[in-house]
Amino acid sequence: MVAACASGGNESIKNETAASVDAKIHDGVTTKEQVRAAYGDPVATDFTDSGHEKWVYTFTDSKQDAANFIPLYGDLHQGNHGTEKHLTVIFTGDVVWHHSMNNSAVKAKGGLF
Repeated sequence: MVAACASGGNESIKNETAASVDAKIHDGVTTKEQVRAAYGDPVATDFTDSGHEKWVYTFTDSKQDAANFIPLYGDLHQGNHGTEKHLTVIFTGDVVWHHSMNNSAVKAKGGLF
């Protein structure tokens, strides 16, 4: 049996959980430099409507469905499944205002049918 895997994003959150992030980031205490030291540069930055700076870290780990490798059927039906992690950190000035870590199951389908 052949299995194809793919991962991408910020490797620094690959093994993180909500509890492990909460142990490293404390709202109202942790600074931007401490977040950067722990997780590196974010994959995206933005600003909220109220002007707070927002940093986003993502990591995706996916595997192709076994059905992809069935002759003919796999040519028409493609799919993959895995997990996607998001760490969002919102700052007020140079200090963390709020943060959240989410880990979600993801599934994608494609093909002609």
